[in-house]
Amino acid sequence: MPVQTHRRPELRGSVVKLLETLVPAVRDGGEVPLLSIVESVAGDRLKPEVRKQLEARGNAVFRREGDATRFLNEGPALRIPLKRFDLRIAARVSGDARLVEGGAALSFRGAETLSASKFFFSVRLEGIEATDQRIVVDMEGDSFDQVFELV
Repeated sequence: MPVQTHRRPELRGSVVKLLETLVPAVRDGGEVPLLSIVESVAGDRLKPEVRKQLEARGNAVFRREGDATRFLNEGPALRIPLKRFDLRIAARVSGDARLVEGGAALSFRGAETLSASKFFFSVRLEGIEATDQRIVVDMEGDSFDQVFELV
């Protein structure tokens, strides 16, 4: 199935703001609010009560380990009802991070990720690539991959 592409230039400001903390954290180690990462996947459409839950989860901590950067966030598992699906956040979210031209990419470890679910169907997030031009959301199985064009 082809990747679904959406023009979302209104998201560019929040993505550029995310990159201001994400790129240095991936490069040098540091912290990035989990809320900012989730907003890049959910398209910045989170209700205030959901934002509070995500803020309570705190930051994803990025650590340099040799040539690699790993990230981790732990807290209560969350289910966030969105308009078209529910977003689930595992109790432990972790993976690897790397710099890409104009931004950074996160690859999640197995079940330690976010997932989208509707009724009895669920698909895991495998990775996110965020740049100042676009966000690429890589879902398990490639059937639900999304690209958000920011320009």
